[in-house]
Amino acid sequence: MQKVWARQSDIAKEADVSLATVDRCLNKRAGVSIHTSKRVWDAVEKLQSGGAEDPSISSDSITLDVILPGGTNSFLNMLAEEVALAGENYRKDGITVRCHRIEGFSPQILADCISDVSKSSNGIAVMALENPLVREAVNNACNSGLPVVTLVSNLSAQTILGYVGLNNRAAGRTAAYLVNLFSRTHTGKVALFEGSLHLAYSDHQEREFGFIDALREYAPEMSIVGKWATQDNHEEAYQKTIVLLQGTPDLSAIYCIGGGIRGICRALKEKGRDKDIICIGHDLTHHTREFLLDGTLNAIINQDTKAEANAALKLLVDYHRKNEVKATQVHIKSEIYFRENLP
Repeated sequence: MQKVWARQSDIAKEADVSLATVDRCLNKRAGVSIHTSKRVWDAVEKLQSGGAEDPSISSDSITLDVILPGGTNSFLNMLAEEVALAGENYRKDGITVRCHRIEGFSPQILADCISDVSKSSNGIAVMALENPLVREAVNNACNSGLPVVTLVSNLSAQTILGYVGLNNRAAGRTAAYLVNLFSRTHTGKVALFEGSLHLAYSDHQEREFGFIDALREYAPEMSIVGKWATQDNHEEAYQKTIVLLQGTPDLSAIYCIGGGIRGICRALKEKGRDKDIICIGHDLTHHTREFLLDGTLNAIINQDTKAEANAALKLLVDYHRKNEVKATQVHIKSEIYFRENLP
C-alpha cells in the first residue's frame, strides 16, 4: 500500500467521494472505477503538494485530543501528565496534543465534550463511559471520518479505531488469585469498592466479573459481602470503609477496583485492621507505594501510564500518517507489585 500523509477525510472532501471509497482506493481493493480512482489519487497529490483550496488543510499538521475524567484520582492525574509529555515530543512533528479533564461519571458531559472536540480535532482518545449518549457521540465522530481510540476503559461501539488498556477481566481474576494467596483460612467476607455502583466504566465491570469468577474458583468458602461506590474519591472511600469495618467484624479482604484506595487504607490503619484484612488495589502511585511499604496494602496491579498514553496517540498518528485503519486492541502489560519488588 502506498503511504499517504494527507488525512482520509480531506481526501474524501477534495475528491467528492465517500470515506469508504477512499479507503478502498488507498488499499487497492476492488469496487472503485478507474475514473473515481483517478479523482482520489489526484486529490492525494494536490493535498500532499500543498495545493488544497482550503488554506486550513495541512498534510503535516495534526491536532489530537485526549479526554479523561478530572478529580483527585492519582492514576488519572499521572496519565494526564504522560499525555502532556507525549504531546511535547510530538510537537516537533507538527502534531498538537490537547488534554481535556471533565467531570467523571456524567455521560452527558462526556458526550458533549466529544461532540465539541470533534469540530476541531483530527483524532480523539477517550476514557469512555458505557452509555448510549457516549456511544452515539463516538459513532457520530467516527462516521464523520474522525478516528476514535478508547483509553483505559473500552466502549461497545463498532466504529472505533481501537482500544488501549489492560485486559481488565484478567486483572480482576488476578486480584482474586492474590486474595486467595494471602488468605490463611480461605474463608470470610470480601468487600468490593468501585468507582460507581452503576458500573459506568467497562474496565470496572470487567474487573468485577473476573474477580467474582476467580474467587468462586479459588476460594469458594469466601463470599462477597457487598459493593461500595467511591466515585473514585478517596474521602468518600474512607467514610464508607469506616462504616464497613464497624458492621462487618468477619471481613477478610477488600478489593478496590477503581480509585479511592488511599481512603480505604487510611481507614484500615485508623481502626487497627491494616494487618489482618487483605487489601488489593490498582495502580502504583506515591500513595499506594507508601501503603505497600507499611503493609496496609498486600499487592497492587499496575498499568504503565506512559505506555498507555503513547500507544493511544500512536494509533491516531498512524491512522493519518501511515493509513493504518484496521481496528485493533493494544493490551498494556499488567505488573504486580509487592513491598519486596517495588521499582
